[in-house]
Amino acid sequence: MDKSALISKLAIKNGLMLAAVSIIVSLTLHFIDPVLIYTSFAAQIGIFVLFIVLLVVVGINIRKEIGGFWTFGEAFKAYLIISLILALTATLYNVILMKFVDPDLPQRAAAAIEEAQRAMMEKFGMASEQIDEAIAKGGNMQEKLEPTFKNIFTSFGVSLALYGVLSLILSAILKKKQPVTFDSFPKEG
Repeated sequence: MDKSALISKLAIKNGLMLAAVSIIVSLTLHFIDPVLIYTSFAAQIGIFVLFIVLLVVVGINIRKEIGGFWTFGEAFKAYLIISLILALTATLYNVILMKFVDPDLPQRAAAAIEEAQRAMMEKFGMASEQIDEAIAKGGNMQEKLEPTFKNIFTSFGVSLALYGVLSLILSAILKKKQPVTFDSFPKEG
């Protein structure tokens, strides 16, 4: 199997594995508190850090399995495949969760987000009228969370863009050139 095909195969395998981890983490948090992920900055940062660590580990493992060296382009290809799988999985998971498993979640999450925003603004000493105006400017959060075609497409696009940027960064960090040695030069016959 050539190197490019092996990278694709390993990226698909690891992308599906990370997608399963993502679903398990999301379901666990949902069962603990359905609105936690929408209201807890610490939970959001924790999940972000966890997935960066997992993406680095996966990248290093793929690089080892293909011989220990890969170019920026090869690393980016692997991360792009993984990113596509993660973005698709997250989008499908959210649609299934909000349409079939817990259809009241957008309403509850919107109320929890508004309550958290209100509490934060009160801590900053904002007046009640200013808080109401700021929340009104933010728009209807429930409409933004409902799994409509527009929201699904937007969510997928944003996820893919964020994963794409992360893929560029990780590819630049994890690329590794094969060292040039005197033994690798062609010999005269």
